[in-house]
Amino acid sequence: MKHHVVSLFSGVGGFDYGFEQAGYETVFQCEIDERCRNVLRRHFPTADQWGDITTLTGEHIVTTLAARGKTPDVIIWGSPCQDLSIAGTGAGLAGARSGLYHEGIRIINEIRKATNNEYPRISIWENVAGALSSNAGADFGQVIDTLAESGALVIEWRLLDAQYFGIPQRRRRVFVVAVFDPVAAERCADPLLLVGESMRRDTSQSRSSRQSSSATIAGGVRSDSEQHEQIVLSFDTQFGSNANVFTNHSPPLKASQSPPTVSQPQSVLIREREGKAGGGKGLLLSPESSLTLCAANDQRLWIDDEQATVLRKLLPIECERLMGWIDNWTAHGADGEAVADTHRYRMCGNGVASPVATWIAEQIGRVL
Repeated sequence: MKHHVVSLFSGVGGFDYGFEQAGYETVFQCEIDERCRNVLRRHFPTADQWGDITTLTGEHIVTTLAARGKTPDVIIWGSPCQDLSIAGTGAGLAGARSGLYHEGIRIINEIRKATNNEYPRISIWENVAGALSSNAGADFGQVIDTLAESGALVIEWRLLDAQYFGIPQRRRRVFVVAVFDPVAAERCADPLLLVGESMRRDTSQSRSSRQSSSATIAGGVRSDSEQHEQIVLSFDTQFGSNANVFTNHSPPLKASQSPPTVSQPQSVLIREREGKAGGGKGLLLSPESSLTLCAANDQRLWIDDEQATVLRKLLPIECERLMGWIDNWTAHGADGEAVADTHRYRMCGNGVASPVATWIAEQIGRVL
């Protein structure tokens, strides 16, 4: 039996596609950008859709899915990162964009209320690595607190880099897994996702006697201005472990010294055309290029083939490959209308690397 996925802040479905690669079924998507929704309708024609999350209710999701014999088993969501990013506004969860995180929490709470706390069984939240250090860690502490207050029994987070999942892009993102279902919580290995820090909530301990995660995380996460984004929670297999063990926590956090059981970075062949279409030499884009796609830049990259260094703009199809998506994923929507390259670059930059999502989906599939 396939587990059903509800996707919030869906973008063009990179998160969703990763889960479908692991055998899940996307049944509901919420995305405010009409161009993105058009792309979503092309790739996920059977999923119900909604636009503005501020007008969406958990009751609507539950009722809509029940009419189709579906259930909101897993919530996957990556709320806007602009106010949490190191290069962003610095407003954190109080910002107008990243503050939409609270809308996601509201949806989860409403689904739980409408289903007598049966669903969702698991939530996975994704965001930029800067979410860990925003407001000296207080924002990330708020993320953990709100999930615990919503009834999560196991909360675990990992800082994962896409380059170690088979695509040549250095793309570090934090993923927070919250398990609400008691049976699934009992099945969880410790850790569930193999690397980094994890936190387990002691359900026998009352909220009043439990120390707030906000205060403890605020004292344990920092930023390095010279590196722009050096997070002490990171575990990078290329340079070894940076993980710090927090102290004076209840419940304690712990760091794993074992490397992740994921594939090493691969290279991808990009063809630089010379003269007429179809001709040209192959240029190797390697992990050492340290490429990171983002919505704000123009996707320019130095490519060195040992004889010549080329500076050019990446093609949209190359950006899609760097996200682990199929070719021309963003080229057009369900209506067949072509999507302008400007929008395609933004879609890729705002997306989730699907191979990372697939790996996470496989890990949580063991406990569902």
